[in-house]
Amino acid sequence: MRKLTTTGGSSIAAISNNKFLESYSLNNCLKVYKNLVIIDECFSSKSPSLATIIREKGHQFSEGFLSAWLINLNEILNLNKPMTETQIILCVSEILSNYNSLKIADLTLLFKRIMAGEFGEFYESISIPKVLTFFRTYNEERMNRAYEINNAKHLEHKSNDPMNISKNVKRIWKGTPSS
Repeated sequence: MRKLTTTGGSSIAAISNNKFLESYSLNNCLKVYKNLVIIDECFSSKSPSLATIIREKGHQFSEGFLSAWLINLNEILNLNKPMTETQIILCVSEILSNYNSLKIADLTLLFKRIMAGEFGEFYESISIPKVLTFFRTYNEERMNRAYEINNAKHLEHKSNDPMNISKNVKRIWKGTPSS
């Protein structure tokens, strides 16, 4: 997978707003992350989260950035009743408030899934409740997957823990069945 590059590997705060918008536009991300298919790949992505963008670029910039993504989605879906400008503004506000932990890689995967119809039919329209349902569903899936990964790591670490091994040996030595 190609990486999104920035000038000189500097933090996003040092990148000009125009360069940032160019690098992280929906169209560019769809190209860069064309092979992105599972949430696990988003966790390891070096792309910034919405919270990072808000912190380093400001709230107004972040609203404009995410608005551009929703406007592009409106155009790509080619629906009879796309979201209005007011709906996009309200939707962006909700997304930034409730889903700012999502990375740009997550947004790309989510938008790819929306465009592929994985969240159901649009019936020629898109609305704030539909978009927020997509985000809520994706975020729940993401949180569940993060829990599964962390739980698996915990169990692996626990099974490799010398203290656990010695407890098991003592239990076996005493003839006590393991639980």
